[in-house]
Amino acid sequence: MQSNIQHQIPNHHFHRFTLAILLLGSCGLAFMSQQVTAQQAINQQSLATDHKLQVLKDCKLQSERPLTAAELSAWQNLKKAELKMDQLQIPLDQMSKALQPHQDKMEQLSAELEQQTKSQRIPDDNLLEQTRMTAERIEDITDSYQGDIDAISSYGDEVGKAAKTFEQQITAQLPQGSYDQLRIVVPGDKTAADCNSGMFFSKSLRFNKS
Repeated sequence: MQSNIQHQIPNHHFHRFTLAILLLGSCGLAFMSQQVTAQQAINQQSLATDHKLQVLKDCKLQSERPLTAAELSAWQNLKKAELKMDQLQIPLDQMSKALQPHQDKMEQLSAELEQQTKSQRIPDDNLLEQTRMTAERIEDITDSYQGDIDAISSYGDEVGKAAKTFEQQITAQLPQGSYDQLRIVVPGDKTAADCNSGMFFSKSLRFNKS
């Protein structure tokens, strides 16, 4: 049968025909493989994890369920963003420490200037000079950390986006008005008696405390 087909179809056409069949077969297999891989990814994202979501209203537990793999991934992205924010905060903590004695000095000088102005009408030139020098020192320290200030200011938006993404995922199936707080329970952690402990989201405060 094969020899008859080869006899009827010129040799170069036969090879093209065979190649086309092989290509169509491989494309079909690749498409089926992609479909299976995509479905596996969807199934994997829907799998439950050991992290749990607790839904509270009026400080009472309403429901508890495991986070899905997709929700856990969003949660981990949020925690990474928060960790980076903590690292960016370190230079600003150092700045605050460096500024503290000069701010204390400025408060002292301001009080002295106010008192002197009340009693003498005209402030002492030496006191004014000390105030000016202290203000310049505060400005110099602040300027030296400007890059760190800009970095944490800009990254704050990233943390906000990560928090919003996670919040949208875990609240998608919750009826409106059905919760006041959402709490994530990490494997190994004990649920605290205080309903605000470990809180991810509070409807009244809207900030992350965990």
